[in-house]
Amino acid sequence: MAGNYLIIGSGPAGITAAENIRNLDNKGEITVVSEERVPMFYRPRIPEYAVGKLEVEEIMVKKMDFYDQNRITLRLGIRAVKLDNERKIVETSDGQRYGYDKLLIATGIVPLKPSVPGVELKGIFTMHDLIQADRVRAFAREAKPVVVVGGGLLGMDMAEELKRIGLGVKFLVRRHVLGDPFFDEYGCKLIQEEFTLLGVDVLTDTEIQAFEGMDSKLAKIVATDRKQIESSFCFLSIGAVPAVNWLEESGLKIDKGVLVDGRLQSSEECIFSAGNSAQITDTVSKKQIVQTNWYNASTQGRIAGSNMTGGEPIEYKATTNYLKKVGNLSFNLIGCGNAIVEVGRRTYFKGDNPREYVMITTKEGVIVGAVVCGLPKVSMKLKEVIEKQIVITNLEKFITQKEGKLDTLLKILA
Repeated sequence: MAGNYLIIGSGPAGITAAENIRNLDNKGEITVVSEERVPMFYRPRIPEYAVGKLEVEEIMVKKMDFYDQNRITLRLGIRAVKLDNERKIVETSDGQRYGYDKLLIATGIVPLKPSVPGVELKGIFTMHDLIQADRVRAFAREAKPVVVVGGGLLGMDMAEELKRIGLGVKFLVRRHVLGDPFFDEYGCKLIQEEFTLLGVDVLTDTEIQAFEGMDSKLAKIVATDRKQIESSFCFLSIGAVPAVNWLEESGLKIDKGVLVDGRLQSSEECIFSAGNSAQITDTVSKKQIVQTNWYNASTQGRIAGSNMTGGEPIEYKATTNYLKKVGNLSFNLIGCGNAIVEVGRRTYFKGDNPREYVMITTKEGVIVGAVVCGLPKVSMKLKEVIEKQIVITNLEKFITQKEGKLDTLLKILA
């Protein structure tokens, strides 16, 4: 076992790893360095915090005394800026240096901004951490109307939450339909209906051309076809990249994120990575991807923590599993999700409730992906079938049609 464990990042990957390390190693020193002001909050609910519906204590996963009881030293409000791999030292933004025997990189992601004029004006926001959320929280209620740009999962959350606190919301999406490419065609239809019921003004096939302002403050958004929208508040959700720039001179193998093997180990034996900063081979697609969601981050953290203590090696075998709520809709995107699979076949299974359905993608006789609306028990079963690549007898005869009955799928999975 290592004597000194250093974890960079206090999200689900980092803190779950720290907890598991302590369960397996009662003597080692554990230090967590994070730019956040509080450790491990439930990030999927950060939009509710950002609009003032929840306080930070309500989204924290563990109370502060947990860290004292488990002898986990927190160094909050500082950022890792350099890794000296040879000397086993991490330098931080406050000029300190932290040594380690085993290191976990769990630094999450950084939101992107478009390269258009005026993007640095006050009133334009991105958000992934509490620092950014605090800025949104202080500004959002003063703005009328507000504009959300980007039809991704966070963009949907913010458009919904801003509308629910009584603001007029224009939702700008560059694709021809809201929800694409995360959701299938039928799911996108349901999502569009849900936002219409919420009263959100969705503008598809629309991209930002420029931001205009006065006195360094946002006043107007210029979109496709020179369409102009007056607003002092714009929330950007156009994607994010793993926060690994600080590792450029470290010698680690990095692509989109830190390249790791099935044990979450990097190209250096004593360095591991988990969560949104790690790039791992997905068990279903066989592609090296970054799994940017809570479930996968915490699962990776648990396994990385175990492997860092030097016990029996554990392989990470979980496929992607996103849980997304839109209004009264609840989706699971499992495995390949909505991705088009080469030589794959898609089949819908629907019941009497039009807001409950399953879309599965099959290839070579096994299910490789699914989009599930409602039906959480079906989601759990499909996750197992997809991860373990379970062969289902006579599956082919049930998927010859593009659409079948939900009862048929339930019998197949039983």
